[in-house]
Amino acid sequence: MDGKSALDIELSEGLTLAVPANLESITTYVLLEQERWFEKEIDFLHRWLRPGMTVIDIGANLGVYSLPAARLVGPSGRVFAYEPGSETRALLERSRELNETVNLHISPCALSDGVREGRLVFGNSGELNALGQTGAGETVRIASLDSEDDALGWPAPDFIKIDAEGEEERIIAGGSKFFAEHSPLVMFEIKADKVNEPLRGLFRAIGYDVFRQLGGAPILVPDDSKQPVDRYELNLFAAKPDRIRALAQQGMLVERIASWTAGEAELNNADTFWRAQGFGRLVDGANDKAAFADQDYRESFAAYAVWRDAERPVALRCAALAFALQNLRTECERQPTAARLSTLARVAWEWGARAESVDVLGRLLQTMEAGVPRPSEPFLPASARFDAVALGEQPANWFLAAAFEQLVRASSFSSLISGATPIVEWLASQPFSLTEIERRRVLCEARAGRRPQVSPRLCQAAADHRNADIWRAGKVPGTQPPAQP
Repeated sequence: MDGKSALDIELSEGLTLAVPANLESITTYVLLEQERWFEKEIDFLHRWLRPGMTVIDIGANLGVYSLPAARLVGPSGRVFAYEPGSETRALLERSRELNETVNLHISPCALSDGVREGRLVFGNSGELNALGQTGAGETVRIASLDSEDDALGWPAPDFIKIDAEGEEERIIAGGSKFFAEHSPLVMFEIKADKVNEPLRGLFRAIGYDVFRQLGGAPILVPDDSKQPVDRYELNLFAAKPDRIRALAQQGMLVERIASWTAGEAELNNADTFWRAQGFGRLVDGANDKAAFADQDYRESFAAYAVWRDAERPVALRCAALAFALQNLRTECERQPTAARLSTLARVAWEWGARAESVDVLGRLLQTMEAGVPRPSEPFLPASARFDAVALGEQPANWFLAAAFEQLVRASSFSSLISGATPIVEWLASQPFSLTEIERRRVLCEARAGRRPQVSPRLCQAAADHRNADIWRAGKVPGTQPPAQP
C-alpha cells in the first residue's frame, strides 16, 4: 500500500502511524476516534519501558505497540516486530520512517511452533489476519521463538507481546527453550472471539505467574484463576519470580492483595479528601463532617483516599482499593442511591472490574430515568475526568454527563463496535464534552454512509484533537469537508 492510499495519524503520545485510508480498518477507525490505541496496557508500557530494553512484538500489525516501544527503549534498545501481512507490513515500515525509529526491526515471518511455509488468511481488517488453510490470503514464512532466538542471538528480552489470533498456544510450544532460558515480562492476548482459558494454565505450567492490569493505573495485580476473565479483559501478563520481584520493587506490580482496615486516621482522611473535591458543593452540607451519615460508606471513602495517595506503598494502595470495592458492593445492595452507584461504578472501573462497572452504570441510569437527583451524600463522579470539570450552571447535567460519558467509553472499545447512540448525540451537545465524543458522532455517520460534513470543532486543533488537518481537508473517509465561509 503506497503513501497516497494511507492516512498519517498523530497519536496522543506524539508518534505518527500510517494506516489504511479505510474506516473498515479497526486501527484506522480507533485512532481517528481516540487518537490512541484502546487497550489499557499501552499505559503500562509507557510507564515501564526504559532505554536499552529489548522488546519482541509478535503480531505487530500497524505498530500500535512497536512504535511506542521503539521510542521508549531509545537508540540503545531494540524492538523486533513480526508482521507477516505484506500490506500491513508496508505501512509499518512507512511509520518507522515517519518516526525515525531505526531501532525497530521488522520481520515478515509469522511465528508458530516450527519452521515451515504457511498461509496467512485475510480477515475483514488487517488486525484479524490469521494463519489458516483456506480463504483469500498470501503465502508466508513461519518460524518459532526458538529458531529466531538461535538465528538472531537476541539480547535478553525484557518484554514480549503475543497477539497472534489463535496461534498463541503453538507459539508457546515453539518457544520452550526461549521461555526456559529467558525471563521476559509477557503480555498475551487472552480473548479474541472468546476467552482462551488454557493460556492461563500454560504459562503457569512453565514457571510463570499470571497477572492483570488495573483499570485505573498501570499496575499489575494477581490474576485469580478461579474467577472467570472479565468480559472486557483482552490481555494478561505472565512473569517469572525474578521479573516479578523487580517489578514489585519498581512499584509496578503487587504479588498479593492483603487485607485492609480503616483506622481513625484514615477515617479523618476520608473527610479531608471529600472536602477537597471541587464538585462537593453539589451535595448539601458538603463541608460538614456529618455528610458521612453512614460509617461503612465513610470507610469506603477512606479506602479510596488511600488508593489515591501516590505517596503510599503500592501494595497498601491496592489493598485499600480492593476494600473500597467490596464495601461499596455491600452498600449498594443495601441502599443503591445515585451517589453510591456512581461511586461504585468509578471504583469498579479503577480496580479493573470493567464489566461490573458497566452493569452498575446501567443501574445508575435507571435510577435517573425520572430525573437526576441531587446527591445527598459524598460521591465520586463515574468518570474520573469530571473530577476537574467545573459543575457549570446545570450541575444535574454534569452528574448525568459523567455517567453517560463513562458508559459510552466503558461499554464498548469503540463506536466501531457499538455504533451510533442517542447518548453520544446528547453528550456532543454539552459544553464540557470531549472532542472525542464529536469524533465518535461523525465517524458513526460516515461509516453508515451518510457522508456527514465535518463540524467546525473538528477543524480546530486542540490538546485533545491532534489531527484537525486531516478532518479539515476532508481526508477522513466518508466525510465531507466543512462548508467554506
